[in-house]
Amino acid sequence: MANRLADSDFLRALYDTALYAGDWRPALTLSAELLASAEISLSAVDGPAFVTWETTKRLLSEEALDRYARHYGALDPKMRLLSRGGGGFVFNDSAYFDDAFVSRDPFYQEFTRWVGTRHTLDMALGPEPGRSVFLAANRTAEQGPFQPETERTFAEIAGHIGRVHNLRGRLDDAQAKARYAEAALDGLAYGLIVLDGQGKAVLVNGRALRIVAGAELELRQSRLAVRAPGVDRELQALLDQAMSAAPMAAATVRVPRADGLAWIVWVVRLPASSPLAAKSAPGVLVMIGDSAARGRIRREDLMNIYALTPAEADLSLALGNGLTLRDAAEERGVRYVTARSQLYAILDKTGVHRQADLTRLIAGLPGAILDDPRP
Repeated sequence: MANRLADSDFLRALYDTALYAGDWRPALTLSAELLASAEISLSAVDGPAFVTWETTKRLLSEEALDRYARHYGALDPKMRLLSRGGGGFVFNDSAYFDDAFVSRDPFYQEFTRWVGTRHTLDMALGPEPGRSVFLAANRTAEQGPFQPETERTFAEIAGHIGRVHNLRGRLDDAQAKARYAEAALDGLAYGLIVLDGQGKAVLVNGRALRIVAGAELELRQSRLAVRAPGVDRELQALLDQAMSAAPMAAATVRVPRADGLAWIVWVVRLPASSPLAAKSAPGVLVMIGDSAARGRIRREDLMNIYALTPAEADLSLALGNGLTLRDAAEERGVRYVTARSQLYAILDKTGVHRQADLTRLIAGLPGAILDDPRP
């Protein structure tokens, strides 16, 4: 049975359709076939509430799910056993509830007889904050109880579903953070472009899109370029250096415009720890500012770009404003050793090695005025 599972379409349905598209039905339908069960369901106990969010809907109608959530879930005798069983515990009703128990139990007599189920396998997929998630397989009385071999296959299936459920939760969280970051970055007064290790743009905020749609800069097959050949060679040399392993401080290129002003293109290596880094790998951060603009670099910008905490972002801005570490600590009302620990964390997250490099990095960001971190 295990080889049958490994070679089945179940894993493809689970890891492709459920994980990336959020559609659990194909994997649950194939699970029901592998287990010869009449019904498969994914449910969660969320505080006092019982929620079933996906089933094969062969036996469990919406009315049945509603009745279970409102009343019969509290009468279900297996729930106390599942709550005590811990991780990896598979509940098989045939091992705990005989026909005599079933004949007098209100849950079995009033709910499962009405639904048409008799035998069940259940397993907790792992606790989440405030709730527990369960996989259940059900058979009718005519199909008979689940045998040990099927129980082992169920445990294997539940293990896969549990892993995908956890991955799906992380994916949803990452996508939500990405949407938030995208909205936050679109609010910047300057253009921001993230390049991967091959120099291709993987993130472009709204301001940068408007800039590259103009006459001076462009994205050629996802690669940033200047239309003027001489300036483009200067930019490409900086980008190549930023993508190499050679030491590099932040550097800028001035791109003249027809109106007599210029775009200031700021290039620096993006550490893998940055939330903007593609696939958590090193890349290049490019910011494009208007030479005539006096935009602010805000603490939120540093938090979004480098994953700094609010306190770390405030300290970075203070150092960029020219304060010494001791003065910045005193001004912010923290101990010097605390500020020094924060500085070490900032250096690690920004990918620079010395306080002087950090000061140049922050002071060189687009925008002539650094945000004042003081309340």
